[in-house]
Amino acid sequence: MTALISPTSRLPPIGQLAYYSTEELAAAIRYLRQIYNPEVRGIRRLSKKSGNGRVPTAQSAVSEDHLDAIRSDAFERSYAIRWLTSLVSQAYRFGELPSDIEPSPREVLIQEAASLLAISAGTASAGTLTRTFHFPRTGGAVEVQLTDAPLDNHDYGSVGAQTWGSACLLSEMLVDEPHKFGLLPAPHAGSTRLRALELGAGTGLVTSTLAKVCMGDNINGSNAIPAEIIATDFHASVLANLRNNIEANCAAQSAPTDAAVSVSCSRLDWSQFPSANKHEPPFDKPFNLILGADIVYEAEHATWIKACVERLLKMPSSYDCDPLSSTPRFHLVIPLRSTHVLECSTIEEVFPAASRIAAGEAQASTPVLAILSKDVIVCEAYDDVRSRRGGSDNVEYVHYVIGWCV
Repeated sequence: MTALISPTSRLPPIGQLAYYSTEELAAAIRYLRQIYNPEVRGIRRLSKKSGNGRVPTAQSAVSEDHLDAIRSDAFERSYAIRWLTSLVSQAYRFGELPSDIEPSPREVLIQEAASLLAISAGTASAGTLTRTFHFPRTGGAVEVQLTDAPLDNHDYGSVGAQTWGSACLLSEMLVDEPHKFGLLPAPHAGSTRLRALELGAGTGLVTSTLAKVCMGDNINGSNAIPAEIIATDFHASVLANLRNNIEANCAAQSAPTDAAVSVSCSRLDWSQFPSANKHEPPFDKPFNLILGADIVYEAEHATWIKACVERLLKMPSSYDCDPLSSTPRFHLVIPLRSTHVLECSTIEEVFPAASRIAAGEAQASTPVLAILSKDVIVCEAYDDVRSRRGGSDNVEYVHYVIGWCV
C-alpha cells in the first residue's frame, strides 16, 4: 500500500468525471475505500509459539495516525461524499461500451460508489466505522460486513461495540478448520441441529462467520450444517449494534437450504446467570458449541463464565478428552497482554487441566469442565484491528479448548 494523500488532492475533478475511464474511476473508489471502508484482514496466524525466540515485528506501509488524520478531517470527508454523490448522479451521462459481462463494468462501478457513499455518509455524523472482513477458503471466501459503534459516553462496558483481534483470529480458525469445532455437514436430512452460543459477541463477527460457515456453499447451499446460533452480550448499546450486524449479514439469505441455519441474539448477564434466566429460552436447552473471544478482562469474569458454561454446555453421552473430538466444546481465545495478567491467569485457576484430572492431581468425582488443550498462537496484527494492548506489532493469543472431563 502506498502513502495516501487527501481526497481533495487525489480524486479526479468533479466537473470532469465524464471524461475519465472506468478503470480510473474504479481506482479512485478503491482509494476512498482504503480510507473510509478498508477491507479488514485483521489477523494472520504466523505460527504456534515454540521456544523463546522473538518474532520479527511487522511494519505497516501506512501508519494508523496518518489514516486517522485523513478520516477525522471533516472537510475531506465532506468532499469525498460530494464526489461520490456526483459520480452516482452523473451515471446517465457516462458512455457505456458494449459488454458481454453482466453486470457491466460501469454498473459495478456505480454500485460500488453508491455503497461507499452510504457508508461514508452514515458514519460522518455517527462516528461509526463499517468494514468488510474477508476470510479466504477453498472455492471462495467468507465475507462479513460489520459496523463498529463508538463507545457509549466513554463507558468501558460498551467496548464490545468495537471489533477486537481475538474475534478475527477465532473467525479465521472457524473458516480454515471447521472440523476442529465439530462443524461437519449433516450426513442426511433430519440430523440433529447444532446449537451454538457465543458469549460476549460484541459486534457479531464470530457469530456471523460461524453462520456463514454453517450455510455452506454460497451458491447451492451444499455442505450446509443445520444450526441454531445464539449471540449474547450485556450492554444495551452493544446489543443494539450486534442485532443490526447480525441482521445485515444473516437475515436475508436466498439459498433454500439456508433455512436450516437460524441466528438470533439475546441479553446475557454473566454475573446473574444461571440463577436469573437459566430456564428461559434460548437458555433452556444445552449447546453443543460455545465460543468466546477476548471476554476475560476483569478478575471475576472467568468465574462467571465458568458458571455459565457449566449450565449451558451439553453433557456428552461419553467423555472424550481429545480436543479435536466433535463432542461438546467451549473454545476461548484471549490475547496475552501484560495489562491483564491477573485476569487471564484466572482462566487456568477456575478451569483445571485435563491432564491433572487424568493423573489424579485434581479431584473429579463428577464431570468437571477442564482445559483439554492450550495453544499459544503468534499473529500479525494489522493497524485496522485492535488487540486491546496497543501497538500494531505481532500479538500472541491463547486458544483454550475446554470440555467435560472425569
